[in-house]
Amino acid sequence: MNELVCGDCWRRDHLTFAQRLDPAFIRHGSRYLCPEHRTLRAELCRAAGPVHRHVPDPTENRAA
Repeated sequence: MNELVCGDCWRRDHLTFAQRLDPAFIRHGSRYLCPEHRTLRAELCRAAGPVHRHVPDPTENRAA
């Protein structure tokens, strides 16, 4: 029983759709992913791209 199981495959096979959306069942952090899910995650991250937010410089005009 020490065999690694893909976290995404396990969720698909053992949780209902509603449970997969429930934050109580979402675990963040490192876990094993099969090659299929690793590729899917990489594609999704690449498609979203980096998120940048403009941080105003202290010398910029502020509404007083």
